[in-house]
Amino acid sequence: MRTLYRIVVGIIRQQNQLLLVQNQAEGTEAVWSLPGGVIEAGETLADALKREMAEETGLSVETFELAYLTENFIEQFNAHSLVTYFDCSVTGELSLNDPDREVVACQWVPIEQLEDYILNRDVLEPLEDYLNETSKSYYLYEQMIW
Repeated sequence: MRTLYRIVVGIIRQQNQLLLVQNQAEGTEAVWSLPGGVIEAGETLADALKREMAEETGLSVETFELAYLTENFIEQFNAHSLVTYFDCSVTGELSLNDPDREVVACQWVPIEQLEDYILNRDVLEPLEDYLNETSKSYYLYEQMIW
């Protein structure tokens, strides 16, 4: 049986830049991604989004709107993930407060340089579609390579 992960992700814009976080689990190479994480038991999507953004970026979510969903099967981890992406407006100052100690940096990245940071096509493709206003509401990746 596959492990099911329910995840929320925030798309945070500042002019022509997006906020990215750099994650590094013990014994792995650092990877850039959008801020977000696993929904905890009993949390709503909104609660999880606000908590994850505060932990990973120090920012408070003021408003949010559903952007798109992705469903991924990640064979090498025997995992199935449902990821809900939200377009967020935030307030506050950037700071890391990650209790999992996996986020090692956060930075504003020009949108035209996203391909230099987000290397996974299954993550980058729907994000670029959304930013270019050609997004579908749902993406399925049956054999995602992480």
